[in-house]
Amino acid sequence: MFELFTSWRYLYNPRRSRLFSGLFFAFLLFSLLNIALFFRGPSWYQFIGAILFGIGLMGTSVFALLRFFSVFTTISISSVLLGTTVLTLVWSVSSGFQREFKEKILGVNGHILLMPQGATFPDPGKTLALTREDPDVIEAAPFNLNEMLIVRDNRHSGVLVKGIDPSLASRVLDLPRHLLEGNIHNLERNHVLMPSATPAADDSEETVEDARTTAPASGDDHCRSADHTWPGIILGAGLARRMGVKQGDAVTLLSPMSTFNMAMDTSQVAPSVQNLDMCVVGIFFAGFEEYDQKLAYVHLDVSYSFNPKVAEAGETVFGIEMRLRDMDLADAVAARLQARFESSGQNIRVVTWGALNPQVFQNLQFHKIVIWVLLFFLITVAAFGVLSALYMLVLDKRREISILKALGASDHAVARVFILAGVIIGSLGMIIGQGIGMLLSWVLRAYSFPLDPEVYIINRLPVSIQFDNLAMISLTTVVLCILATLFPALKAARARPVEGFLQKKSL
Repeated sequence: MFELFTSWRYLYNPRRSRLFSGLFFAFLLFSLLNIALFFRGPSWYQFIGAILFGIGLMGTSVFALLRFFSVFTTISISSVLLGTTVLTLVWSVSSGFQREFKEKILGVNGHILLMPQGATFPDPGKTLALTREDPDVIEAAPFNLNEMLIVRDNRHSGVLVKGIDPSLASRVLDLPRHLLEGNIHNLERNHVLMPSATPAADDSEETVEDARTTAPASGDDHCRSADHTWPGIILGAGLARRMGVKQGDAVTLLSPMSTFNMAMDTSQVAPSVQNLDMCVVGIFFAGFEEYDQKLAYVHLDVSYSFNPKVAEAGETVFGIEMRLRDMDLADAVAARLQARFESSGQNIRVVTWGALNPQVFQNLQFHKIVIWVLLFFLITVAAFGVLSALYMLVLDKRREISILKALGASDHAVARVFILAGVIIGSLGMIIGQGIGMLLSWVLRAYSFPLDPEVYIINRLPVSIQFDNLAMISLTTVVLCILATLFPALKAARARPVEGFLQKKSL
């Protein structure tokens, strides 16, 4: 307790300065004014207001510290404060990107996918039963994927059509939460009404115009009638915008696999459906440009119309996806499922969400590590500021150190005095810096800074304040500040009592 009190007395240097008081209140008023304009002012001022709010907070903190500490101590605390603020802010944005990518990707995909090793799924029913036995699996659902062409008037686009079971998919995917219009259960309507087989003798030369002319001219009126007979489709918001459609409009799906042997196996015969008229029953917005522009959902039974069928096994599915109670347990659950499938004689490939998108998450993790290394050096530079301030403090307090040693203070006690002084400087800088960093992160999240989705894939700057990251930043800052105190503390501990009385007090 004596060492802590002595450390504080060495650092505490109150002063009454009208200039510092005036600048403190000026920066405080500047901060409050800009945060008020951020929320109440014009939209074009928001970004400028966020930057000026941060500058105002920094100025307020510096002149508040100058009222209680010397210039050297204030500079040291401010250097730690600035480094911690930047580290907290950048780390929140980096964590936000990682969380946003996870949510967007896992919103339209399961945590684990089961894929067949061959061209067809061996036994979907048996696989589903084995999967649901795992205690960490909430639900599992079969799905199909088909690359198709969607046509509307003079517009057409490639689309990835995903066949789902709405009752199961609502527990596996976040699609219901992403719907802007419609309901996922709208896909249930007319899902068993398959079109009649009307193949051409040779459809290899079929064009978009041929597919478009097969749809009735009054397709929109038909879809909006209470007794329409066409199956439903849910489109991504970007795809719907590009096609110029909304809920209740009609579109045509054209399968490029019509009467084509996609597996190059004579045991598989593709269905004879050439195109399928459908009604748009929903629009979803995942916020992930890759999905909003290219993905569409239909009922699983409808997707069978464009899948190859095996004569012996009947209809097959592309795979099975599942949702876990905790996505971070995906690797452990995948290992258990793989062992269970192998013991039951099923040749199935188990793919986790991380393995499904390895480049995305590896790049995010790599960027996070790079950011951490760079900002670690920023905190290290701040720690050198603490070292220089404590070294000057040791030179300034040589007479006091000599008095302490003459009164019986041990070398360890003197060293602890300056180590605790470094801890005080680092703790104050860390606490104030993290407070400012969290405030700026909150302001950035409220602003929702727009991004170009073609470059960043997402359309808003994501910000995520995670307290485990803040704890790691705090620990790193305090440890580096303690390390920075060792040299000045050792110099003070090794000083002889007589030196402080013989040498003049100097800076």
